[in-house]
Amino acid sequence: MWARGVDAPSFRCVGVYGLSKVKIGFYSTMTGVPWGGSEVLWSRVAHRLLDAHLDVTVNYRWWENEPRALSELRSAGASVWLRRDPTWRSWPYRLKPPFDLEDETKHLQRWITREQPNAVMVTLGYHLDPVLPASELIRRGIPYAINVQSVSTDTLDDQYLDEFRMAYTHARKVYFVSRENRVRVETNLAMKFENAVVIDNPFNVSWNANPDWPSDKDGWRLACVARIHYASKGQDILIQLLSQEKWRNRNLSVHLFGNSQGNLRQTQELIERFNLQANLQIEGYAEDVEVVWANHHGLVLPSRFEGAALAVVEALLCNRICITTDVGRNRELIDDGESGFIAPAATEELFDQTLEAAWQQREQWQSMGQLAGVRVRERYGDDPVAAFQDEIMQLAATNG
Repeated sequence: MWARGVDAPSFRCVGVYGLSKVKIGFYSTMTGVPWGGSEVLWSRVAHRLLDAHLDVTVNYRWWENEPRALSELRSAGASVWLRRDPTWRSWPYRLKPPFDLEDETKHLQRWITREQPNAVMVTLGYHLDPVLPASELIRRGIPYAINVQSVSTDTLDDQYLDEFRMAYTHARKVYFVSRENRVRVETNLAMKFENAVVIDNPFNVSWNANPDWPSDKDGWRLACVARIHYASKGQDILIQLLSQEKWRNRNLSVHLFGNSQGNLRQTQELIERFNLQANLQIEGYAEDVEVVWANHHGLVLPSRFEGAALAVVEALLCNRICITTDVGRNRELIDDGESGFIAPAATEELFDQTLEAAWQQREQWQSMGQLAGVRVRERYGDDPVAAFQDEIMQLAATNG
């Protein structure tokens, strides 16, 4: 009787907010890669809304090979609009997309006019992405919110300050995935947000995950679960450390799980150059994260910046220690020296000191991991998608 296998109670969510009909718009600024961790939260909410028979419209950048997750949303019933990249004119003509090129303003106007969303959630994969729909949404009186998924140390040029302030000030809410990210953006814009909320991102392990502790008779194994991208994830720091004589001589190996975002070739050649085949291995992307943690004793992740690293949350939920840096949500979830290890910054010297401290306590990694699992469940929500869906429905209820 109910489409997409949804039962009657899920359809009631419209009435709960005093709405007779709802269409939610999702706008993503993602341009660096076709799909990333920043897209998981909004896309999962979109699926739940579709399952509840609500209307969803998505505005996303066109890619030559459309991301599978975007195609799945289209198949589930979402109205998907594709736009060109602002740097389109510099692209090779062979990549010409299958639609008429038009400037961003006209595209946004046409999208909003045709779809008439009750509310729009704008997701930023990077804090310096401009909130392009803001001015048009403000002009039309359509409520919108901003979801900032990652913040680096990059700063905003003051020529854009008024534009960014306008977008953030008029947003009904601004969502961050860590307090550290919020402070960085407030500093960038030289303003304090009165409408900011810290939210949780979804994860890809069971809430009650408890993989068996692997044997250490063949050595200690750390996993670095992250896309291979030195600028954000810092795998180059690991390579430099593991090339040191003291780490070569220890019964420790590091295994890289993740797709390349531009640094796989360097990683392969540096492993060859330093003869690190026994110490550092490239494993590729892992579909089943719990299987990774059934075979590894902890996470090592020397990130230069983060939002809320899903790899950290998932490792903690699997009762594994994390050896990482003081960026993003890490400090909020990990107690240094008790449930994990946090380097003050992503430098070779500081991360070496932190990795050394962890190594000296390796016999306690299992018990520390158990404590990490308890504490993350006290500090993180078990259903971030439902919580964010509620936020979006409240946003839609403010229309009119």
